[in-house]
Amino acid sequence: MKKILFSFLLICAAFTAAAADFEGILFADYYGGIEPATGYENLRGRLYYQPTLSGSLFDYALDYELSANLYYDFLDGNGAVAPENLLREAYVYIPFETIDLSIGQKFVAPGLVDIFSPLNCVNGEYATKLSLDDPFEGKRADALIQASWYPTYDDTIELIYVPFPRPDYEPTPTVSLSKDHITTDVVFDAEPYMFSNAHSVYLNYYHYGMDYDLQLSYGYYTDQTPGYDLTDASWDGTDLTGTIDTNYTRNHTIGGAFSTNIAGIALTEELALNLTEDFAGTDIGVRNSDITLVSQVLGSLPGGFMTQLDIVYQYIINFDAWKDSPTYNTSVDTLLAEEFNNYFTQPMQHVAFAILHIQNSFFHDRLAVSLNAGYLHPQVYLAPKVSYALTEKLQLILGGDIKTGDPSDLQLARGNQDDNFYVRVKYEY
Repeated sequence: MKKILFSFLLICAAFTAAAADFEGILFADYYGGIEPATGYENLRGRLYYQPTLSGSLFDYALDYELSANLYYDFLDGNGAVAPENLLREAYVYIPFETIDLSIGQKFVAPGLVDIFSPLNCVNGEYATKLSLDDPFEGKRADALIQASWYPTYDDTIELIYVPFPRPDYEPTPTVSLSKDHITTDVVFDAEPYMFSNAHSVYLNYYHYGMDYDLQLSYGYYTDQTPGYDLTDASWDGTDLTGTIDTNYTRNHTIGGAFSTNIAGIALTEELALNLTEDFAGTDIGVRNSDITLVSQVLGSLPGGFMTQLDIVYQYIINFDAWKDSPTYNTSVDTLLAEEFNNYFTQPMQHVAFAILHIQNSFFHDRLAVSLNAGYLHPQVYLAPKVSYALTEKLQLILGGDIKTGDPSDLQLARGNQDDNFYVRVKYEY
């Protein structure tokens, strides 16, 4: 860890002589668990620093950006940032007359909607984050080559090549799965880059105009969310024991997005067909193919409240087809399907949910309030947040994540299942 940090500081020092900008985000936060069923719990006490170095070289012929994640959790004995997550972004951007080229580790976000975009499938993410509103644990940048061609002023054709994709980050490498007639260890592949299942390619077309925006996309890529390989598990006709391994399959995603503005209200539609390696749906361990439609409405309510509503509908193709081709027996297969499908966020054939975001600011933008509200029947999710600017660069932030109902008892459940609150002090320069 010390060697990695020292190397990053050396890189920063080498670039500083030619650098134009050096920025940073520093915050300290505390998370407390307030789930009624389990009582109060200390979840996290974290110090985080994100330095960013950016500028131009060779008379603006090349731009660069270099940033890092420096992180420590005081409540976790092994709470330092994992080495593969230390480098945030590191890329160069080279503009030509009609083509722009980016090379290096970089975030890219295809899609026009902000929530659950089915076209935004390039970067993996932190799978077990405590809160959806976390400034650190979101997506992870990939090492890639991005070429953008501008045939006209309004149109862009983009090719993205990721030689070694990064899987979703799973901090827990092994989960013991213990249910009726199932006693196995699920071993998550901790490979930081997927050298064994390399090469992801994405092709996008964008049109940005005064009347509407349009995107058409195709991706052939390694799914960052792992599937489950049952071949090493032992089955004696009654009990399933041994080890379940994870692997990464390949997907095709085909879709498009359309956005326009009507009377000051922004309307966006995004539709995608996601084809996995198990289109037939007979392999319990592989995510099913799906069709996903997202509708987004963005506008302002009286009083200056910015409001955004996203409605997501997902149809899971061949959802229960595994029942016609049993792997073990009905009871064991049913338990495995429940664990795996919920892990894949495909708990039912028709998945529909809505997310509402409302925000406003007061006192010359010093006080900001926001609320995220989600509804996935019968559960309700509420995430209020209040931030106050103590100075131009220093903020105090209070927030929480409240979910109705009891936490999931699924052993492969992703993310934080308990109610929590957090307090954060944030400094930007």
